[in-house]
Formats: sequence, structure tokens, C-alpha cells
Amino acid sequence: MAIKTTLTPEEINRMLVAARCQRDQLICQFYADTGCRESELLAITVENIDFDAGTVLIPHLKHGAKKHCPKCGKSAGRSTPWCSHCGADLKRVQPEGTLVRNRIITLGQVTLDMLRDFTEGMAPTDKVINLSRQSVYNIVRELADAAGLNGKCLTNPESGRKQFVHPHIFRSSLAVDWLKVAATDANKQKALQTHLGHADFGTTMSYNKLSSSEVQKVTDEVRQSRFKRST
Repeated sequence: MAIKTTLTPEEINRMLVAARCQRDQLICQFYADTGCRESELLAITVENIDFDAGTVLIPHLKHGAKKHCPKCGKSAGRSTPWCSHCGADLKRVQPEGTLVRNRIITLGQVTLDMLRDFTEGMAPTDKVINLSRQSVYNIVRELADAAGLNGKCLTNPESGRKQFVHPHIFRSSLAVDWLKVAATDANKQKALQTHLGHADFGTTMSYNKLSSSEVQKVTDEVRQSRFKRST
């Protein structure tokens, strides 16, 4: 069995078809279309959606965004163990502050139509999906099971561990497919960074992975180039 790290468009379509209600189908469609983080969908209110422009404002908060060195006062990332200025130990220093990074992204027509139908009659400040993260995770797993993707069918590329289909996998799947279309076009690569809301371009490019078949094709080309016989 091939190692799977993302979902194919065909597998996502099977999950959409398997949805038993409008809400569950919208959750799957929104994640697949936008690649938003799980928490971002749950924070969206009706007033965040511009139905005329076909866009949505994605609210994204990061609590405890920065540490400050107690010795020299220099700021550092929340997971930074040592101060880059004076070398002080920051492992016990608690991060503080809230970093707000809202962004506006476009929506596909199918997603927009689903949102318009689903939110009809809601108040502007109502959350579009008023569920807990665990509830959304359970819905995604149920859709995956109904689509024949049951069991721990996905492999974490870093740890090698098997995992169930989960909301974040739509983000990874979109990013991988986007970068295939972008190829070496820097503008299209940067567009993905903006769309996903990455502060660091390196995070975006971490999704630039070749499939095993693509690696095999390149490997065969290299072998042919190295070991071909002269005629």
C-alpha cells in the first residue's frame, strides 16, 4: 500500500458526497477550498463574509506571541530557548501579548453559494460554525470513514506515525496541490504564503514535496544520464 500524506481531490469529493447534512458538507467544502486552519473556520462570523466580493476575512490570533529577555529586554520567539543578544536562558520565561494577523482570502463559487444558503437568517455576529474543535474533528473523521478512508490511513511525513484524517489535512493537501501548479513561479509561491497566512516563507515551502512517482521519474532520468552507454 502506498504511503499517503495528503488527500487527493477525488478523495475529498467522496467525503463531500458522504455528508449527511448541509453543515457537515460546508465544513468539508470550506476546509478543502480555503486550506484554513481548524480554529480559523470556527472564529468566522457572518459579517466576516463579503458575498458581493466573494471574500472572507480570516481572524487569526496567536496568544503569547513573544518572550522578552529578563536580562536585556530583547524580544524573542515564544519557543526560543536562549536570548540571541545576551545568551540568557529563556526556557522558563513565559510568552506574553497577543499577535493579530487577520487576512482576506477569496472563496470559490461553490463554497460561497454554500455559505450564502447556510447563513440565511443568521445575525451578522453569529458564528458560521458554532461547534467545538473536537466536534469538527469528529465530523471530519466520520466523513472520511463514510468515504472509505477509515483507519489510520495517513502518514505524518516527519514522525512516520499513522494518523486518522483530520481537519488540518485539507490545509496540507491544498498547499501541496498549489505548489504543483506554481512550479518555479515565485509569485504563485508567495501567493500561497499570503493565502495560508504564513509569517515565514520557509513554512510555505515546507509543503513543496514531490510524490513518490515524481521522485521515481527524476531518479530514472538521473540513472539514464549517469549510466547510459555511448554509441
